[in-house]
This record gives sequence, C-alpha cells and structure tokens, in this order.
Amino acid sequence: MNIKFLNITLIFGLIFNLSVYANCDLTQIKDLERKKDGAVRLFARTGSFESAILEKSKDCSTDEIIFDLSQSENIEYFDFVTKMKLAPARYTAYVSENDTIGILQYEGLAAPMDYYLQSNNITFPEDQMLKLGGRHTIAVAYSKNTKQIYVNDDIISSNNQSVPSTYEDLLLIADELKSAGIEYPISGMFNSDRDLAIMFVNLYLSLGGELFKDPESPKIAIRNKTGIKALEMMQSVSAYSNPDHFEADTASIEKSWSDGNSAIGIFWASQYNNLKSNNTSIHAALSLSDGNTPASTIWFKGFTVARYVVESEAVAAMNTMKYSFDDVSSNSNFELWINSELESNPAASALNANINAGAPEYPVSPYVSLLTESVGSSIKEYLINGGKAKSVLKQMEKDYTKLAKELEYR
Repeated sequence: MNIKFLNITLIFGLIFNLSVYANCDLTQIKDLERKKDGAVRLFARTGSFESAILEKSKDCSTDEIIFDLSQSENIEYFDFVTKMKLAPARYTAYVSENDTIGILQYEGLAAPMDYYLQSNNITFPEDQMLKLGGRHTIAVAYSKNTKQIYVNDDIISSNNQSVPSTYEDLLLIADELKSAGIEYPISGMFNSDRDLAIMFVNLYLSLGGELFKDPESPKIAIRNKTGIKALEMMQSVSAYSNPDHFEADTASIEKSWSDGNSAIGIFWASQYNNLKSNNTSIHAALSLSDGNTPASTIWFKGFTVARYVVESEAVAAMNTMKYSFDDVSSNSNFELWINSELESNPAASALNANINAGAPEYPVSPYVSLLTESVGSSIKEYLINGGKAKSVLKQMEKDYTKLAKELEYR
C-alpha cells in the first residue's frame, strides 16, 4: 500500500466561537437514547489534560444518553484500527495529535466533518480547522506544543555558565556541572517510550535525515550515519540524567526538577505550569552543530470524529468535544491554547522561538505514526544498557516493520 505524505493545512485561529450547542444539551439530537454501548464514546491518551477533557464531557450525559470514556497510555494501532473499522466504530471521537491523525486518516477512519458542521449549524473558527489537502476538515485544533529547554538559572549563574544553544554546548556544560557537584545536570522525559521516539525523530529531522526510502514508501531508512548520530547524542545526554528517571512517572520527574536537582531540562512546552518557578527560564530547543533547525517539532492537539458512526452520534461527539475543549481551554492552563494571546504569552515564548527558527511540524503520516509508537522501547534499552547504535537502529527498523506488516503496509 502506497501513500504520499498527507498534505495537511492548518492555520491557527484567534478566537473561539460559540456553538448552538454550547450548553451541551444533546437531548435535541434524535436517536441517542438508550444505546447500551454508549451514544458518545470518547478516547484519549492518558494525561491530566486528556482526563480533564473526558471528565468535563460528563456534563453532556444524561440517564438516557450514555457516555463511554476510555484512556490509554499507548495506542496499539492494529487493535485500535480494527475497532475503528467496526460499524459502528468503537469510539465516536478521540483527542487527536500529529501522530494519531496520520494513520487514522490514511485508513479512512477520520470523518470529513464539514457536512456535519454545515447541516447541523455547528460552528468553529475556519482557521482552526485541520484540512486534508486543503479541503476536508478532519480535526479541530485547540493547542500547540513543542519540545524546548528549561533552565535552572540559579545553578547556571552560580557556576558561571550560560544557556546552551546546541547539544554539543549542553554536553560541555553538563560535564562541568557534574564536576562541580551537580549529580544529574540534565533532566527530561526519558521515562516515556513515545517521548524517546519523538526525541529521536526531532534530532534526525533536524540533521536533514529522511525517515523513509521515499515519500510514498513505508520502508524505513534510518540505519545510516544520521541515525547513528541522533542515537549517540541521546545516549550522551541521558548519561547526565538520573538513571531512576527511566522508570519514574512524569510527576516524579517534574518534582525532581522543581526541587532544583538539575540545571537543564528537555520538556514539553505544555509542562510549563508544572515546572515554572522564580529561577526557571524557558528557551528554544537545542540544535545540533551541523543541524538545519532546532531539534524540535510543532504539534497540535484537538479532536477528530470517527467515520463509521451514524450522523446523530457524529453530531453528539462533535458537540461534546467542543463543549469540553471550550470549557477547559477557557478555564485552565493545561496547554498553550490557540487564541489571540498565544504570540504574547510568556509560557509560549520558546514555542514561538522554535517556530520562528524554522522547526517543522511533526510529520502527519501513517508511517511516522507507526514509527513513533514502535521504536521507543529499543531506544530506552540502548540508553540504559548501552550497545552499538547501528545495532539498535537495526532493531528499531525490525520493531517498526513488524507493526507495519500487521497493518499490511508493505
């Protein structure tokens, strides 16, 4: 099966419009009552933001209109795709990001939303829409995200160091800080297989690497000098971090940062409110000395509606998601919300710096979706136990190919 990388157009809007269903009264939608498997079936990854979205959606349920809410840390794509191909689909809508929308759109499982929007008088800002080929709306975006660096200014200044701009600078500073008694100068999301896969892709793309043999091929092509350099840099960086963090939960890693145990952190922009302090500053992502852009990518988060559901379920899902996202985006700081204040938001300064420096969007592609989901465990094993980067890349290719074959991507 061949596919060109999806041509996705997304121009971020500045305001949120109110829907005619803003009060989340689904009783006006016909044929929702007493569906034993749930009239509204929502899915999201695990996370505090995702949990808040699903929790708020409960406002829309009634004794007659049943909700089914599910979360999972990882997405088993073969199982997930199989469930979404059912009629009706296992979930009516899901919180979507760059890495999920690619494969679901390719499989034809993301509903073109325009008909439902127009025929049911549901409104979203046009510029907030994510469109396939500039035509069909397949997602509504509410926030942006990126990987960036956090700096403990007290540690840096008291040791006469400056904020690094490259990974090579980071390693030099980390070595000096370790010699000065800072046991673990670097922190980051080394606990998550998915985050490790994303870090690899970010480094690899910043060096100009091509992930696949050609844009229409699912055949992975990372076993090369660029892949080796990306992996070896990850190993060098992680060597200055707390080894316990490979298996720690995210809250523990964030607390360690807040306790002042590290000087430089590689985290998501959306973690700002969990990591900020009077002595923490944020900066654009690091680049490699011979890289083309910051070693980071730009992400969106929003929602997508399943294709194989009846119209009443699709409309109910859209209105529920809109109600939840509108409320959470108006009353919380979980994410960097797309609104008129994004460019001036201090919490988004590093995100905007990444964008201005040319950091690309994380590829919206079914093959990149599978790569992101499949290679992280081999990367983590390499960072913990060592080995030859070339051998690890070979195992990463095997892990990806196994999953691609399950989905008959050849």
